[in-house]
Amino acid sequence: MQFPLPPGVPDLNYVIHQLTPFVAMILVFVGVRWVFRSPVGEALAERIRHRSHTRWAPLGEDPQRVAALEEQVSQLQGQIAELAERLDFAERMLAERRERKLGAGQ
Repeated sequence: MQFPLPPGVPDLNYVIHQLTPFVAMILVFVGVRWVFRSPVGEALAERIRHRSHTRWAPLGEDPQRVAALEEQVSQLQGQIAELAERLDFAERMLAERRERKLGAGQ
């Protein structure tokens, strides 16, 4: 025999149905946190560290290659500086030419 609930008291099945996703999320969070703090999580972290180290290690371990790359970068910087100077010169020449044309038209 089921008795009617007094006014203002929510149905227990409704409350459980609404709270279930939140309780599940909390349990999943606690479980994932436990795994990451366990030796399994430490092993995963070490594997990730090792993989990222080996990906970038060859560049840092070969000083001749690093020196060659630095030389190439230096040469490229010089070429860019030279091109910037030429561009500035060309812009000044064009501006001068425009000023002469405007002055001749008056």
